[in-house]
Amino acid sequence: MDAWTDYPITVLGDKPHEIAPIRKVWVSSYDGDKYCVVMIDGHFFWIKIGYLYAKPGRQGEVPTINPDKLQKIGDALT
Repeated sequence: MDAWTDYPITVLGDKPHEIAPIRKVWVSSYDGDKYCVVMIDGHFFWIKIGYLYAKPGRQGEVPTINPDKLQKIGDALT
């Protein structure tokens, strides 16, 4: 599932607590609670679902992704 985030990722050159660019991500899995595994530029990261958006934008300006549409990690492995 595609999504977008503006969460700062230091491995990609972002500085903590500073505005990060809006990035398109691919959501690979969901823990069923609050974290998703996403792929950005070939790297995998855990990001809270509240920082993943249904369309490009910033937190509070666009809707977050719908967790009901995500496949839980356990479901993906079976």
